[in-house]
Amino acid sequence: MVMIKKRGFTLAEVLLAVTIVGVIAALTIPSLLKNTHEKSRMALLKGTVASVGNVIQSEMLKQRTTEITSTDIYKNPKAFLEKFELAKSGKPFGTTYKRYSDATETNDVLIPEEETETQASVLLKNGVGLGIVNDKDNSTTSVVVDLTGSDKPNMVGVDYYIMKIEWYDDETSGIRAGDVTSYKIGGVTGAALKTECTGGNGAACFRMAELSGYDPQYLD
Repeated sequence: MVMIKKRGFTLAEVLLAVTIVGVIAALTIPSLLKNTHEKSRMALLKGTVASVGNVIQSEMLKQRTTEITSTDIYKNPKAFLEKFELAKSGKPFGTTYKRYSDATETNDVLIPEEETETQASVLLKNGVGLGIVNDKDNSTTSVVVDLTGSDKPNMVGVDYYIMKIEWYDDETSGIRAGDVTSYKIGGVTGAALKTECTGGNGAACFRMAELSGYDPQYLD
């Protein structure tokens, strides 16, 4: 009879295997976590746009109008924002924001005040900061979003974006009054649009995200 001699792993082999697994984990886990966070943020941004759109349509239906100026969006921004599910406490926006390009602070960020005749801001129950700013001279309403409220990262293009509420129907593009869309940034596209975004333009960042179909890697 042939006897097969069984051989186990030595301590050195086990330690080597554990070390290799640890190195692989150290290299891959941060990337996986980053991808997960980016996907979650984009899903939250897309959901926020849909939620704002739904509340706008409900407001217009309630007022039986297609005119933004006949709704609380225009007449009473605070009352409009109170139609959302709000957090009991907390601040909707940070005091300073950073550029994506170099992580330095930018002074060009629009931070809506809590309540004036033309603007208001609230913190939603899901932690998203939401603000409305009416520019009555130019017939525009900006919707400002911070996906993490006043919490970090407070970075334009990561958690901070600006979009707009359409005031009028556009038969050519199929846009309807009340739609939530992006600013076209003076026709800027491509690499120039990315430069605008990474340089601290929240409206450019939302346009890029929208055009990408809310791709978590839209800035790569």
